[in-house]
Amino acid sequence: MINLILFWFILVGEIMLGFALLISYFSPSRRIWPPPGKKTWQFYYIWVLTYSSLIGLIILGFVDWNSFILDLLVLRVIGGITFALGIFILIWGMRTLSLHLSQGLKGELITNGPYKFSRNPQYIGINLAILGYFFITNSFLSLITGVFGIFLFFLIPFVEEPWLKEVIGSKYEEYCKKVRRFF
Repeated sequence: MINLILFWFILVGEIMLGFALLISYFSPSRRIWPPPGKKTWQFYYIWVLTYSSLIGLIILGFVDWNSFILDLLVLRVIGGITFALGIFILIWGMRTLSLHLSQGLKGELITNGPYKFSRNPQYIGINLAILGYFFITNSFLSLITGVFGIFLFFLIPFVEEPWLKEVIGSKYEEYCKKVRRFF
């Protein structure tokens, strides 16, 4: 029962994040992501939902452990490697970009470290970590919420890019010509 409550809690949070991204993309004057500042309702809305969904996903993987059909040691090993690689890329990206900029707040363009290879290494990292976590836990409910989470982290760059072009200008447009969005 707790696994279903947690599943719905995560899914509702992810749907609310999805609506925030859609609003931000289609109506930039009402932008929720990136937030206009640190002490705004948009900042708290995005980060409370993001952290509660990710923490919920971790807990869900444990309470729904091994509920899927892929109970193979090799997949758990591959999942562990994928998870570790994702966390490494995520932390490398966050350390390079800074916590301030990683929170969607204004700053200068960063083009070194993992940002030499991808404009969005943190999103690649979190998506790899979510995918790896699914294989480790072999949880059916984590698969559903994880796929939705991966989809959201795939969408975020499309929401951020118009904002970055507006805030940073031609430097960002030149950067986009040199470095791919993902790989």
